[in-house]
This record gives sequence, structure tokens and C-alpha cells, in this order.
Amino acid sequence: MAETDEGDSTTAYMAPDIPSDEAVRLEELHSLKLLDNTSDLRFDRYTNLVADIFDFPIVLITLVDRDRQWFKSCCGLNMRETSRDISFCAHAINTPSVMVVPDTHEDRRFADNPLVTGDACIRFYAGAVVHGPTGQPLGTLCVLDRKPRSFDEAQCRRLREFGDLLESEIAHRHDLENLRASIQFSAYYDPLTGLANRRLLQDRLSQLIEWADSEERSIGVLLFNISGLRLINQSFGSEVGDDLLCQFGERLQALCPPGGTLARLQADEFIICFSPHKGDDRYIDAKASHARERLSRPFLAGGRQHYLQVKIGASVFPQHGTTPAGLIERASAAIRFTASGETPGICFFTHQEALDISERLKIESRLQTVIEDRGLELAFQPIIDLWTGQVAAVEALCRWEDAELGRVGPDRFIPIAEQSGLIQLLGGWVQQAACEQIRQWQQLGQCRIPVAINVAAAELQHPDFARDLLAMLDAQDIDAGLLWLEITEHSLVSDSPLLARNLALLTQAKIHLSIDDFGTGYSSLSYLCRLPISGLKIDRSFIERLPEGEKELALARSIIRMADAFGLETVAEGVEDEQQLACLIDQGCRFAQGFLIARPVSAGEIPALCRRALVPGLAPPGSSGKR
Repeated sequence: MAETDEGDSTTAYMAPDIPSDEAVRLEELHSLKLLDNTSDLRFDRYTNLVADIFDFPIVLITLVDRDRQWFKSCCGLNMRETSRDISFCAHAINTPSVMVVPDTHEDRRFADNPLVTGDACIRFYAGAVVHGPTGQPLGTLCVLDRKPRSFDEAQCRRLREFGDLLESEIAHRHDLENLRASIQFSAYYDPLTGLANRRLLQDRLSQLIEWADSEERSIGVLLFNISGLRLINQSFGSEVGDDLLCQFGERLQALCPPGGTLARLQADEFIICFSPHKGDDRYIDAKASHARERLSRPFLAGGRQHYLQVKIGASVFPQHGTTPAGLIERASAAIRFTASGETPGICFFTHQEALDISERLKIESRLQTVIEDRGLELAFQPIIDLWTGQVAAVEALCRWEDAELGRVGPDRFIPIAEQSGLIQLLGGWVQQAACEQIRQWQQLGQCRIPVAINVAAAELQHPDFARDLLAMLDAQDIDAGLLWLEITEHSLVSDSPLLARNLALLTQAKIHLSIDDFGTGYSSLSYLCRLPISGLKIDRSFIERLPEGEKELALARSIIRMADAFGLETVAEGVEDEQQLACLIDQGCRFAQGFLIARPVSAGEIPALCRRALVPGLAPPGSSGKR
């Protein structure tokens, strides 16, 4: 029994029982966000309709909270809530059927209830429980009168039906809210990790920039790039990859400073933005170092340990940018343009690097047009047979003199062509130009000399490379032996069937294949046995310190002897002085090229060079001097 003191009188009434699963019930009630809202027309329509159909002066939709009863909709009663201990509906939610109180004065639970004895003067009550989507009782749809009334089974059934309709309305509203939340979540959050996505990051970073600008504070942006994620997915499955990404996000979340934002920018990139503690910019480096230490520890997924290779790029407001997009791009650029193999704790993108990118973009935008308009030229550097002193072949080298950019060296535009996907277009032009020059020399009767051209790895992986090249030679009636192809060791790392098929077709057609820059790659020497290679070019880095460099001399000697054992020809490139040439001859090297012998020249100068010896001819070891 509950007791209330009013002056000298004491009234007693029966307080409702608390349901056994009250905590679960309250959790659902609060999750639906129905409490303490402004008037809702959808619920008011129910109370007005029920009042009209049942001819009752008071109709309520009530919600029973922890300590109170709140009226979601109220028709005919001038109040919004009551305490729970005097609530009729708090009793009703414990009743499986419609609770009917024909006369409150005759019911010991309510006879002395303030709602009966006070201004409300409630004498009749009938309430149908309203349940939430999971079945928990939330409150009631109830009808009340200030006089006793009867309420038969048909009326109870109809009130229950209206209660069912109200439950459907609440469930529908709940579904719509979930759908709205889902749509909002997908718009602002990454579905895999639950972290903010790019859109939300930019919004929060904008707010942080606005605050930092007004407070004259800096902002740190750390971008984390995971290397090799595709290989993990291919080797162990996408479920393992997804698990690793979630774990990666959790570790970064623990590192995110208060007030900062962690977001997943794209598949393999995460980003943290924050204002350094007390404006100390060194805090950014410390945070990056801490992150690298945490992320270098193994991750456990799919029953095995995985080590993730992570690059960290950084930018700082306002030094590196004043917009979200600018700061993110600078942090990303710091990673993209880090020197190959460099893994510092943190990379910043410098002003000079920004200028380099600007130049790169200009070169890239002009290069395709120049190739298509045949604005490039070929120069030719002789390759000399050291046994005869005569020109054995020439290497075709690209030259670009641009109206806007001036002279652009191959060391600048060829890497850009490879990175931008223009290398096949460039390679196709070189092949066509080289074939045309071979044909022109033949038609004019000037010389019949092989031309060596460089072939990129991407070209060798193209399924039609060999077929198209051979078709080009056939169309111009050029002997395949007059075209030499120089490929890098890096090109041979892959065991791709496309590579093997292209090399087989080229060898079958009697095209000379040699490995350029030999000794500088990382591949296994087993390709010398597996692939149809005709010759090796000793990289200039081994030649420039001859004959004084003992290690370089040993390497050059080993390469020459190994090539001889495999029946391969050797070409030393970058020969620039007499001592280097004499050393190579002494070691038995057969061919050479370099500035000492001849610089790259125009096509018109080659016939004259072919008619004379460029170096004194030497007899091969153990011969009488004839080839």
C-alpha cells in the first residue's frame, strides 16, 4: 500500500506491481524514443477516433516509465503525466487481457487513488496493453469516464483491436526510424569497421579547421596506408582481410586523441585528424611513432599471425593546406612520393615535392598528345664489336623537345609513362619508328644494322605484344634479326604465362633478346636457364669504377664468364674512358657502348659510322684475328 499525507488525513491505495523483466521493458521503451515528444497527430487521431466510437469523454495513450506515467496522446484530460504509483495503466500492463474497472469506488486498488478522489474524479477505466516491437508492454490505450460504466466483451475486443492497430503504428514508426538510421549510417559511416567515412571526415575536419583557425591552433592529419592487402585477400580470403581491417581500425581507435576523428578513407587507407596537445607540433610525430609501434605488432586472423606493412603520411594545418581536401591530399602525396623502399616513421610532403608533382602532371598531360602527334624523335647510339671495332648494332633512344616544356629527358618522361599507363602507347611508337628507320636504311642501301629497343614489363605482359610486333615487321618486310629487344630483370620476375608465350614467339621468330641493366635487379638467375635470352648488358654502375674498383671488377668478370658459359653475348654500357675499355677487353667482353665510343646521334649519321672502325679491332682469345 502507498501512503500520502495531506494535513491530518491519510489515504491508502494499492501501488502496481513491478514486472519481473522491468529492465528489459524500460530499455525497449526508451529505445523507441516515444517519451517527452511534442504532440503527434498520428497518435491524436487514434484517441479522437476511439473517443468518438466508444463515446467516452477521456481517451489516453499512455507510456509507463520508471517512476511515472506519461501520456503520448490525451483526449479529454488536462494533464500530461502522473506518478507511476497512482497509475491505472501500471496495473494494466501486468494484465494479459483488457483490464476493466467498472467503478473505481468499488475496487480496493483504486478507491483511495488521488485520480479517483481528486479533481480528475475517475470512476471508470478500461485499458488494452500496447506492446513494443519485441512484445514488451509499453503502456496502454485506455478509455475513462467520471461515472461508473459497463464494458462488455465486444467492447473489450474492439478496444483490443484498436490497441493492435496502435502497436502496428509503433512498429512501423520503429522500422522507419531504423531505416532512416541505416541510411544515415551508410551515408556517414564505413559499413565494415563502423568508422567515419570520407564524407563525415571532411565534415568534422571542416569544423576542426574552423575552430583551429579562430584559436590559432594547428591540426595534424595522419594517413595510414596498408600495403599488400590484395595479396592477403587472394591468399587467405576476403573474410581474413576484413577481420584484419577491423582489428586495424580498433588499434587506431585506441590511438585517436580526445576530440579527434578516425575514419576509413578507402579500402586500405585510414586517417586520423586531431589538434596537437597544447599546440605542440612534436605531438604529431610522437603520435605517428606510437602508431607505428602498435601497428607493427602481429594481427591474428584466420588462425594465423599477419604482419601488416604500413606507410604513414602526414600534413599539418595551416602549413600544408587550409581545406579538408588539401590536407588529405598532402598526407596521401607524402606516401605516394616517398622514395622506393623508404619506411620512415612519418612522411611529410615538402614544397619541392609539390613542385615536382606539378611538373609531372604537366609532362603527363603533354606526353600522350606528343606521342599521338609523333612529336618524339629517335637518336641512335652505336654498340661496338670489340673484336672488329665495327658497329654491331645501335640502340634507339627517345628524345623529346617540347614547345612548352623544353627538352624533356627520358629519365623524366619514361617513368611517368610507366606509372600513368602510357608506356604501351610510347612503346608502340618506338617500335614503329625503329622499324621505319631500319626499312629506310635498307631501301637507301646505306646500311643493314640491327636496332635495339627497350621494352617495358607492362608491354611484355600484354597478350598481343609479340603477335603485333611480328605483324609490324612482316608488314614492312623487315628481317626479324634486325630488331633487338632489351628487357629488364624486373620484367622477368613474374612467372606469367603471357610473358612466357610472348618470349617464346619472339625467339621462334629469331628476335634477339637481351637483359638490360643486368645485375641491378632482384630476380633469380634461374631465368637464364628457363627463358630464351640471347645476351646480357652489364649495367653502367659496374663499369664506372673500373678498373680500380675491386668489387666492380669481380662482378664484371663474373658476369662475362657466366654469360660465356651460357653462350650469351655481353654488352658493357656506359664506357667513358680508355681504362674502362681496356679492362673490359682484357676480361673478354665482346661488345660495348658509351660516350668514349660514340654518343647518341641522329639516324642520318649512322651509315657513316658503320663504314669505319670506331675502336681498334682486337682478335678474339685463341683466334687468328678473324671473326
